[in-house]
Amino acid sequence: MQDHYILGNAIITDGFSFLIQNGALEINNGKIINIGKTHDIQDPTIEFIDLEGRLVLPGLLNPHHHLYSALATGLSPVGATDNFKKILQNLWWHLDQKLDQESIYYSAIYGLMDSVKYGVTTVFDHHASMRYVSSSLQSIEKAFQKVGLKGLLCFEISDRMGQDQVKKQLQENIKFYKEHRSEQLIKGVLGLHANFTLSQDTINLIAKNKPAELPIHIHCGEAQTDLHYCQEEGYQGPVDRLYENDLLDENSLLAHCIHLSKRDYELIEEFEPVVISNPESNANNNVGQMDLTRIKKYILGTDGMTGNILGTMRTHFLQRHGNLERPLETLFQYPGQVIEKFFQEAGSLKKNKAADLAITDYKPVTGIELNNLFYHLIFGVEGQKMYMTIANGKILYKNGRFMNIKQEKIYNRVRQAARKLHRKFYE
Repeated sequence: MQDHYILGNAIITDGFSFLIQNGALEINNGKIINIGKTHDIQDPTIEFIDLEGRLVLPGLLNPHHHLYSALATGLSPVGATDNFKKILQNLWWHLDQKLDQESIYYSAIYGLMDSVKYGVTTVFDHHASMRYVSSSLQSIEKAFQKVGLKGLLCFEISDRMGQDQVKKQLQENIKFYKEHRSEQLIKGVLGLHANFTLSQDTINLIAKNKPAELPIHIHCGEAQTDLHYCQEEGYQGPVDRLYENDLLDENSLLAHCIHLSKRDYELIEEFEPVVISNPESNANNNVGQMDLTRIKKYILGTDGMTGNILGTMRTHFLQRHGNLERPLETLFQYPGQVIEKFFQEAGSLKKNKAADLAITDYKPVTGIELNNLFYHLIFGVEGQKMYMTIANGKILYKNGRFMNIKQEKIYNRVRQAARKLHRKFYE
């Protein structure tokens, strides 16, 4: 596949501001260099790919993923799961203590390949491997490079393995961030598990050592446990605790935001951090839903449940009985703005921007315009796999096959790593 090609005979939209019937995109050296009608963008010297009426969308963002969970399918918890903390203790915290370099890498590879199938071109990963900390983010980075996606990586700091491990986790975050400040495709932020697993001594250590410009990525108010812990510590809520310890700003990534205080909502309105709702995970863990009357601007993540963002939006839409105020902005405009915070040359389907594209296998047979695009996505695309996914101008996936990696060879190695991990899980 050449670096210079034209995608034509398509319906092209950025998801919220324009939609072009019978449109075309010219891509060269990783960027979109022309957008218009197919009959206006033709050159016999340039490869032409006929999309036959398919829908072209901006590449999707998953702003809160746990790639380390990608090989967990089929695992049974080792104890009761009748409340949120027991779910963590008897499944996820038990799993993350069994991870090693091999299982970290192949979990990431498998999770990213799954994401590509659903048109995701940028992933913000929240990693945990409590007995394998140092260089764990480098292992995940190699998976991103292999698959070809942009990534924002961090290690979730938690007290549960003791203060010596907290220091190693903090060092892993800061080291990775500093080494990748000038990188174009992979960057780092500071990962925090949740307030209720972070003592005040740990919060003080983080606040003292964190570079001022380094944003945080945290589970925030996911369950009542988090809210009550912060109030017992003398704060008004989980967002207030971040604010009072100089950990909150407009680049903070706050996942869940379900169980919050009045003060927390006020701080979200004032600072406008990135709020990430994870509706399928919330349902799975029975922790409730985010209050959309209090939080108007948010984006959707999967919290490790899946790589499928459009499928997640379909779940969100059905849970809310269709009562969503700005669904296209939630899917496309707001995520684009978040991507651009960290990757300036990406984030939108525009001329001179990175060619990150999700091309559905759906060919609309009924009229499609911006005012009904969302319903085509929910009831037409239905969260199905993409026909093609393009990241940085490279066609990664087309018609059920990966173009840049040997799919079956990778899957065989993933299976071997999964078998080893599942054996260790029950030891």
